[in-house]
Amino acid sequence: MDKTLNVAVIGAGYWGTKLVREYLAASKERRDIVLKAIYDIDFNRLKNLAKELSLPESMLTTSYDDILKRDDINAVHIATPNETHYDLAMQAINANKHIVLEKPMALSSRKAFRLAREAEKRNIVLLVDHIFRFNNALKVTKELLESGEFGNLYYITLKWSAYLEPPKNRDIIFDLAPHPIDIVNYLTEEWPAKVYGSGKSYVRGKKGLEEMAFINAELPDDVLVNIELSWIDHGKKTRMVNIVTEKGTLVIDALAQTLTIYSDSQKREIPITPNNTIRDMIHHFADRVIKGEPPLNSATVGAMTVFVLEKIRESLEKGQTVEIFRGD
Repeated sequence: MDKTLNVAVIGAGYWGTKLVREYLAASKERRDIVLKAIYDIDFNRLKNLAKELSLPESMLTTSYDDILKRDDINAVHIATPNETHYDLAMQAINANKHIVLEKPMALSSRKAFRLAREAEKRNIVLLVDHIFRFNNALKVTKELLESGEFGNLYYITLKWSAYLEPPKNRDIIFDLAPHPIDIVNYLTEEWPAKVYGSGKSYVRGKKGLEEMAFINAELPDDVLVNIELSWIDHGKKTRMVNIVTEKGTLVIDALAQTLTIYSDSQKREIPITPNNTIRDMIHHFADRVIKGEPPLNSATVGAMTVFVLEKIRESLEKGQTVEIFRGD
């Protein structure tokens, strides 16, 4: 059993740089978390990062094979473009490395489920970085819903929006919808039975590269879900979840990590201590590798999320509701 998380960050772009900072911070908190290496295909990007963070060039590499062959590295955190996730993760599995894989796991559910099964067969921790599962406001919300205090769940609305340049060659459903889809599963432990998606490519004018979308989903027990996604909303960056129940409405700002409850014409603010979700995810990953236990956000959940994303895209392309499963 591993006694230390010796990790390499794969990808030194915007998110990879953030991860490097977080792993360095985690290594100061815990002696059993060690950042060993950073990989990127662009060595100039690596050198700039090393200079910025005062890291030795010996930590840098443009060879993924070298990372996989190193016996002193037992884990990788893959933060590269979506289309590379499957190949890089499968290579890591074959090299017996534990993995944090950014969302989406893959661009097809077939490949995502294959990753999940191969990791399972080899007893490899494959944690899909659905980061909002570590959000304290959502944790408290889940506890409240499971307590039964609010009775039946009626419907959920989520708004994930910002104003930014659309990521190159990405549509908003596969790039942004994984978070709200996963949050709904986290809070309800259910998957949509039916989905309907609509969207437009206003900026790029190309089908398959939508910059906004609306998603309607139906969960078991008549629970409805509405998700709004946008990269072209000029308002402030928004990550909101509204949950309407039999006995009250819960309003969660997932960025500010606040929870407000409206019930019987009264407003109640629930005290939340905001947390660093990336930090807590890293610590969770380290604990699971060291203890040999499955992670909170399993590979199967990540693969099922990709399956739902496929059905949403199918609905958008067909212009009709798509059924995911039938029966109880």
